[in-house]
Amino acid sequence: MKRLMLDRLNDWYADPRRKPLILCGARQVGKTYLLKEMFATQFEQPVYIDLMKDEESRDFFATTCDSDRYLEYIEARFNRKVTPENPLIIDEVQECPMVISALKYFCQDHRELPVIVSGSLVRLAIHQMNKEKSFSFPVGKVTTLNMHPLTFEEFLLNSNPALLDRIRESYVGHRPMEPQYHDLALDHLYRYLAIGGLPEALEVFLDTGSYVDAGKVVSEIYSNYLADMSLYNVSNETILKTRNVYRNVFTELNKENRNFKIGLIDQGRSNRDYANAYLWLELARVVHRSRKKDGKVPLPLVEEEPGLFRYYLGDIGMFVHQSRLPYSDFLVRDRRCTLSGIFYENYVAQELRARGIDLYYWTGKSGNEFEFIVQSEGFAVPIDVKKSGGRMNSLKAFRSLNPRHVAVKISSGNYGYDAETDVLSIPLYQTFLLAEQIARGEPLRPVQE
Repeated sequence: MKRLMLDRLNDWYADPRRKPLILCGARQVGKTYLLKEMFATQFEQPVYIDLMKDEESRDFFATTCDSDRYLEYIEARFNRKVTPENPLIIDEVQECPMVISALKYFCQDHRELPVIVSGSLVRLAIHQMNKEKSFSFPVGKVTTLNMHPLTFEEFLLNSNPALLDRIRESYVGHRPMEPQYHDLALDHLYRYLAIGGLPEALEVFLDTGSYVDAGKVVSEIYSNYLADMSLYNVSNETILKTRNVYRNVFTELNKENRNFKIGLIDQGRSNRDYANAYLWLELARVVHRSRKKDGKVPLPLVEEEPGLFRYYLGDIGMFVHQSRLPYSDFLVRDRRCTLSGIFYENYVAQELRARGIDLYYWTGKSGNEFEFIVQSEGFAVPIDVKKSGGRMNSLKAFRSLNPRHVAVKISSGNYGYDAETDVLSIPLYQTFLLAEQIARGEPLRPVQE
């Protein structure tokens, strides 16, 4: 399957000032396939080492962080040299944290060599917390890329690239999609919402068209995530707490007050009691935390004192699986209108995080709120996520406390901009384009000709 991350890896490789690269991401998002089957195959003699399987390499690397000794061992063991034309790729690096320390010396002494490591960040963090295998993280000596499940853009790239081009043309040209293509884009979006972006599940779906078979893959990976929480965790109690939080993300978001309140799940407990569980889930990249802002929003957007927050699952397919809704609710147009808005929220959260955008939401008095707040041109921009069109009822309250700037509405409606109200309307299927603009720091308000 085509992945946009390959372009970022190639850009990294082409940079003459590149540093060693750490590729992070949740399990089952395609890191190994990307590195081994897509990136490495572009070279004649790449060196790929899987530390989960290669016990000898794992044992040797654990004895040193000297990059010269690494290169000497690799040449003797594999009869290959790491050169600027043949990268070194070390996968499952959590099995030997000393490799992370070695990246500092690869950066200092062998900057010309392309070196990539990949693995579970959460396990490395737990190693460090427990001091079981001490290692020094090479701050300032590495580049880090975060890999996510396939975005909707990547889904279209693999399923209907012509439609993807039309969606881009509409957004860039600041014009609505033709009705027939608007409906077609929504149909594709709902297929994506139902299955999600985990590569194995999407591959099954695109190959077979079977929601049942793809759903089985999602269910298996969901179970694997729960099982993985027993690995490298602090204690049995924390394992249970971690699973408790993860299993209840949909339930907590589906209540009237969507803030995550552990006391409703585990009576008498507080967020402090669950701090390690929250840390595990966020480091594992399987949940996304959205932090609360209220009243006048100070810039830049940063976390202040820990307080109320919302959780979203890292993959919308996992979110649908947790909801237990039938796939028909996403496929039959009459049933789509009964879907809760939280499905669209989780989707938008996933698209924003895939571009590295931190999540914040805003609440005001009398129930006023915006699902997301982002920063653009020195302003706090509210984003309203709706399953259908309609007015942004909280906009007046938000603007009474914050400087007026463009506001964004994401819904099943078509593209449009109202200059009088300064509201930009984005169809759900163009969320990835909005996220790209935000990530690049580009103005969101369309240029008026």
